[in-house]
Amino acid sequence: MTGKQTALYFVRKAVELLATLLLVSLLTFLAFSVIPGDTARTMLGANATTEQVEALRVQLGLDRPLPIRYLSWLGGAFTGNLGNSTQFRTSVGGLIVSRLPVTLGMSIIAFILIILISYPLAVLSSRRPGKLGDQICSVLGHILFAIPPFVLSLLLIYLFGSIFKNFSVGNYAAPNVDFGMYLQSLLLPAFAIALPKIAMTFKFLRSSIIEQKASDYVATAKSHGLSDLKILVRHILPNSNVSSITVISLVLSDILGGSLIVEQVFNLPGLGRLLLSAISQRDFPLLSGIVFYLALVTVLLYFAADIFASLSDPRIRIR
Repeated sequence: MTGKQTALYFVRKAVELLATLLLVSLLTFLAFSVIPGDTARTMLGANATTEQVEALRVQLGLDRPLPIRYLSWLGGAFTGNLGNSTQFRTSVGGLIVSRLPVTLGMSIIAFILIILISYPLAVLSSRRPGKLGDQICSVLGHILFAIPPFVLSLLLIYLFGSIFKNFSVGNYAAPNVDFGMYLQSLLLPAFAIALPKIAMTFKFLRSSIIEQKASDYVATAKSHGLSDLKILVRHILPNSNVSSITVISLVLSDILGGSLIVEQVFNLPGLGRLLLSAISQRDFPLLSGIVFYLALVTVLLYFAADIFASLSDPRIRIR
């Protein structure tokens, strides 16, 4: 494949990314613009006069036509200025950044747990398909995949908080205050997020490894005298990774969404609590900013998955 074809592939993917973000931004803005209710009235309360409400609407720019408001919001969104929260009276971007250590940290820990646990389990289980160890892993995987993260959160809180008494809900410390306590407070919620995803990733990787083991190139490698370990590391796992990249990108986006729910159960000050507060107070700038940020991260994850998959297998760029 020529360098020009490769460059055109990446340019096309970048254009698709930009078009997706534009569509998401439009749908996000329209969704929160057509919801019944008046932000100015909510901020001032039921006792505010009509003149006061109208003055605040002008101050917030709510009196302008919808297309003008959208273009203004879009320009701010793509330059990092998501406006000011009507509830907290501060920048939406600053509020999101202040809550990122919780949501992002929990997601990163959960992803590390998924990789560290699912890959070894998939390799061990695929060595003897259908045997007792493989069947036990498969049954546990089905059970964990069927349990929602918030239910696992409650079970883990009961187990480690009430029985072992070595965990306290809401015992959170910022990373710049006490990094050890920060990691400790996020580890159990990360497990609650990771366990169903471990089951999902394990199941897919196991099937992919078994499929690769049945390929002709494995038999050829064995005939050349390569050991099973070298074949696994040099050939089977890399080829399995090509098809698993898309699944891992789905897992990553699912982790981010699941963390919003789990952090409510563990009483952590992340984006989930901020999102609920924005919904209850009809804080549309903050609400649309959080949704746009989550959509941006999701789209970027899928974009990165496409790029990594194409780098792993050039045939994808040709197709």
